[in-house]
Amino acid sequence: MSKSATFDAEAFAYDLRAARDATKPTQDEDVKHLGQIQLSTTALGVAGIALAVQGSLSMLAMFAFGYYKYAKFAILAHHSLHGGWGRDRRGWFAQGLSRRVIDWLDWIFPMAWIAEHNKVHHYCLNEDADPDFVERNTEFVQQMKLPMLVKYAIVAFFMVTWKWFYYASNTLKLLHADRINAPSKKEMKEAITLTTLLSQAVRGNPWYRGLAADLFIRVLGPPLCMHFIALPVVVGIVRGCGGMLPFCWCTFLNMVGAEVITNVHAFCTIVTNHAGSDLWWFDSGCQADTAEFYLRAILGSAAYSAGSDTVDYFHGYLNYQGEHHAFPDLSPFHYHRLHPSFKRVCAKHGVPYVQEPVWHRVVKTVNIIVGTAKHKRMQGNAVDNPKLWQLDVAPQK
Repeated sequence: MSKSATFDAEAFAYDLRAARDATKPTQDEDVKHLGQIQLSTTALGVAGIALAVQGSLSMLAMFAFGYYKYAKFAILAHHSLHGGWGRDRRGWFAQGLSRRVIDWLDWIFPMAWIAEHNKVHHYCLNEDADPDFVERNTEFVQQMKLPMLVKYAIVAFFMVTWKWFYYASNTLKLLHADRINAPSKKEMKEAITLTTLLSQAVRGNPWYRGLAADLFIRVLGPPLCMHFIALPVVVGIVRGCGGMLPFCWCTFLNMVGAEVITNVHAFCTIVTNHAGSDLWWFDSGCQADTAEFYLRAILGSAAYSAGSDTVDYFHGYLNYQGEHHAFPDLSPFHYHRLHPSFKRVCAKHGVPYVQEPVWHRVVKTVNIIVGTAKHKRMQGNAVDNPKLWQLDVAPQK
């Protein structure tokens, strides 16, 4: 075993595409698999609501509804809006208020997610232009002159709040990027948290005021009203709760518990996808659907345990990040099938495929956030610098 003298980028890209094409499921297989996911997710949602309205605190309700929200986000919304189940589904999924309520009622506005995640993050992976680059977004934590215990407490706060405190506004800002008085492109690269947004709006900044109004009315308003106000009120009326406004506090607390659980689960399986000292930062962009693009998808991503429907569902099918970033519009079942072949191609060409239990990736991500670790640095194209990353490869026969 030895390192190859050069990296054959075109052969690598050809082999990945061949593996993708050879493992493509039939339409019937994809439809059947989607049906299973939808059934499992709906069952969790129904069970979670049924338990949440019983008039008592229920950890089972919190976990069931929390995972229902997670699966709606990580599996159904994520892959539908990438076109993983076809362009037709992508065109109508979560579009408009009624479909949003049915398909994906979360703190993230669907069109903002498409603008931020699909159009920018995927094509600027681990660059400074990547709005989800964890190391840059958490520089303020790294630079704080505080005891490490306090920094870990800040990370814990982010874990339970990140979707509504950070991601809602950080995705929505891209829909407002072309409006009058918008910040500079450099400022727009910085994360806009709820705190940042409110402080700027209070100071009278018109762009931030517009963003705040849109955030609270159109984005945060529907899930807040339905899950945390309307549901407890309806339950309070049905159960005959006293007071001027009937309100079932147990239902409310069950929904709060579900929110905490879904945020922590999502943090562990989403925020950790591209963070860790064994992954790379890139100093410039690259063209999509090229060997460089595929290589960065792998060098900048971490996979988790995989192989069974139960394990994949638990991870939201986010345990195939190299495959997903190389080919963003495949179905979850296709990623599952592609996985073994994809890893074999990586091994053949000496490309390191990072795969670890999710808990290991959480530790590595936290180390990045608090500043005890940094990403590896890539200057120029990765295909031109195989000596920096290439593993030993078997000699060609």
